[in-house]
Amino acid sequence: MMDNDFRLLIQRFYELQGERVETYRLFDEGHQAYLKSGPHYDFIHYRQLVHEITQAFSGISKELIQIKDRFRELHDRTDLSEHLEKIQELEKEKLELV
Repeated sequence: MMDNDFRLLIQRFYELQGERVETYRLFDEGHQAYLKSGPHYDFIHYRQLVHEITQAFSGISKELIQIKDRFRELHDRTDLSEHLEKIQELEKEKLELV
């Protein structure tokens, strides 16, 4: 049987992935709006959007690192910890491409 903390960690992981998807969507919408604002591009608002998106991704990443560590240290689940680490690496690569 899964203990409550373990279940909550998994649930939170899925919530954070949903937040990541939503953050990408918001960034895409903002980027499209920026491109459509030409020829007098509204760089100030776009720069603010990028800052907010960066903060959102940073917060998600920090929380996922905490979850990863808890899987390893409290639940002796190095397999899940390594899986989360791989997801983080892939998300980082994806973000660098954006």
